[in-house]
Amino acid sequence: MFNIIELDLYRERRAAERKVNRKARPRTADKFIRVQAFEKLTLEIDNMLEDKAREQAMPDAVAMAAGHYAAMQLFQNHGRAQTLAFFEDCIQTAEICDEILAQLDDELV
Repeated sequence: MFNIIELDLYRERRAAERKVNRKARPRTADKFIRVQAFEKLTLEIDNMLEDKAREQAMPDAVAMAAGHYAAMQLFQNHGRAQTLAFFEDCIQTAEICDEILAQLDDELV
């Protein structure tokens, strides 16, 4: 009929739960290190693709190969919707960069 809560026991259980949750969560420093490693790898791959496109004088072939690889991997790991959203974001970013560069050109002329 009545729920009797032993406050001391409740506090001990809550403290134990928090301790377990704290250990299960990745630390901010770990996240930061992973983000840095991800950014470094991305930059290295971008540079490698740029170099290969310049060496082979076939930038479209390099772009299509990289895009094909990206599309296949992302689709397998994340599904169609997220893959399409990723490529849409990439296209929007390229459009924004083009607009900024055009504005800068207009200001310099």
